[in-house]
Amino acid sequence: MKKRHLLFTLILACSSTLALANDQAANYQDEFSKPVDGINSVESVLNASAVIDDTPILLTGYLIEPLGKEVYVFKDNTGSLNVKIDGDKMSGLQVKPNDKVTIKGEVNKEDNYIIYVDNVIIDK
Repeated sequence: MKKRHLLFTLILACSSTLALANDQAANYQDEFSKPVDGINSVESVLNASAVIDDTPILLTGYLIEPLGKEVYVFKDNTGSLNVKIDGDKMSGLQVKPNDKVTIKGEVNKEDNYIIYVDNVIIDK
């Protein structure tokens, strides 16, 4: 009887933990996939005084120039700014300056509005 009770308690605890982890992952994904209202262009990143560090962004434009150390110039039709893309995010991608891309990332105001990129997608 004690073994059944212990087994039931263990199963219940594990299922609750998994449900909570799945819920938190879903919330992060939902928040990240939906950038803050109006933060979807270079201009809106640079002009929005309310933009704080780690604000999620979704920008579409061009990686026009590598600056070294995983930093690139990103440009859309409203302006340009620097983005940091870790090598593992670019592995296997051959992005040319005329390739339109969508980047997902977060604002880092301390580095003069460098966007830390989490994902690069080449638009077709």
